[in-house]
Amino acid sequence: MVDTSSYQKQSKTSEELVTKKLNKAIAAYTSYLFTKSNVLERVSEKEIRALRPLERIIKKLDEFGECKSFLTNDPETLQKCIDEYEFKDGLLRGISAYHIWERTPEQIEEFTKGLEALSRGGKRAIKDLYQRFQQYKITSVPQEDLDPRLFAIIPEISAIESLILRYLENPRDYRERVSKYLGKKPLEARIEKGKEVESYDELRRAIKGYTLYLSYKEFALKVVSEHIPEALPSLVKLIENLEEWRKYRIFSYIDKKYLKEYADKYYVMAHILSIIPEWWLSKHEHTLEEIKRFTEGLEFLARKGKEIANGLYKLYKEAYRLALEDISKGKQTIYPYELENVRSIAAGRIRYLLEKYFRNPEEYEDQLMKYAGLKPLDWFDRAICNLYGGCKTENQST
Repeated sequence: MVDTSSYQKQSKTSEELVTKKLNKAIAAYTSYLFTKSNVLERVSEKEIRALRPLERIIKKLDEFGECKSFLTNDPETLQKCIDEYEFKDGLLRGISAYHIWERTPEQIEEFTKGLEALSRGGKRAIKDLYQRFQQYKITSVPQEDLDPRLFAIIPEISAIESLILRYLENPRDYRERVSKYLGKKPLEARIEKGKEVESYDELRRAIKGYTLYLSYKEFALKVVSEHIPEALPSLVKLIENLEEWRKYRIFSYIDKKYLKEYADKYYVMAHILSIIPEWWLSKHEHTLEEIKRFTEGLEFLARKGKEIANGLYKLYKEAYRLALEDISKGKQTIYPYELENVRSIAAGRIRYLLEKYFRNPEEYEDQLMKYAGLKPLDWFDRAICNLYGGCKTENQST
């Protein structure tokens, strides 16, 4: 008889290693999402002119690296994901940390110039800084490379954060030190002259919608990876489809007339993802049958992601329009808080629809498809429309 116990132990150890690295990779990625959201909000509030170079840096960071997915059983690939996202997180933390302390207008000006120089360094600068991060991992980090004002458990992340913060605090004097990690070409601190953004209010609103989406994306990934790991592939697929439906662009380059659309689409995407962690938190304990239904429902939603997102966005826009008509009656002025309340109510109805769907996907799938305009209304729906108002066709979408 062949003794397989040794092989079984080895297989179990390998599986445990993959699980451990997967959890660490997701933790690194969600930390990066949190920092990205945080730094975008801080810069858009404190110094809107610095937003454009910051967005260019973020775009290059998102494109950088070999980690395309953490849904793999290969420990080496997962380790690459961990390293790359920890590095990206450290770099953005350095930018975000700048606004922890009060700054003078002159310091903010220098900060903006420093960001601009770093953004022009592009992929080369990021690649060279990543090599520095890798060196920190294999050697002990010198104490002088760690800023005592910052705190991070992982020394190499803290070292990159410290490097970026010190550079942004004094781009002129610290530039030479940073530049030695960035190849031969030194960083040149200046502000790029370009077309001014027409409406900072619309730009901030678009950033707010995007950062709300990042927050719920982070929350959903954390909850599902920790509590419902079997649903993780479907969640990742749903996120991919949502982001393919609304591809990210640098907001500060978008024409004013399109910024509102970007803000609204990310707002709807945020509410689509928000229901996933909220479903888990809605009860102290879920039965195996409930988890099975949820997982199957998420799988269906992931497959239809782009079509459903588009349909629910149209539904949100129409609900917003009708609600706005109602509150506008007899009023000469509508206050900003009232507009925000209408947005919240319209998005809340989308969330309520998805809440019912995840409670029982088999029962509510039909309704979700109709509301998203992917299935014709049946005779009973049309009878209600004929009696009480307004359906122009047999399709839900007009």
